[in-house]
Amino acid sequence: MNYTVQVKKPIDEILQQIEKLADRHSFRVQHIHKVSEILNEKGFEIEKYYIVELCKPKFAHLVLSKDKNYGSILPCKILVYEKEGSNYVSSPNPIELTEKLGMSDLKDIVTQVDRIIKEIILEVSR
Repeated sequence: MNYTVQVKKPIDEILQQIEKLADRHSFRVQHIHKVSEILNEKGFEIEKYYIVELCKPKFAHLVLSKDKNYGSILPCKILVYEKEGSNYVSSPNPIELTEKLGMSDLKDIVTQVDRIIKEIILEVSR
């Protein structure tokens, strides 16, 4: 269900590159959740883990125009994490996600989103 690639760059560099590439595709990084920092502060040790939330207003408007409850799948997310000493970038497949949730009327929109998110992830991995 997720599209995942291993990236041989430091996590800080990966996060910066995602922000630049998102902007190039008219997406805006809304927030970067520093999950591992929060959990580690509370005594739950995990490797580095970040959730990057992205929004493209055009797509968000189209999704919410179909059904306000579809907001539950917004914004798009890209995961950046460390696992056993290697760094990974991953994102849920929006086509599969919306199919499983019965949101078939979003197929055209999520197909475009899927293509762009994969382009961002592939570019980061180079």
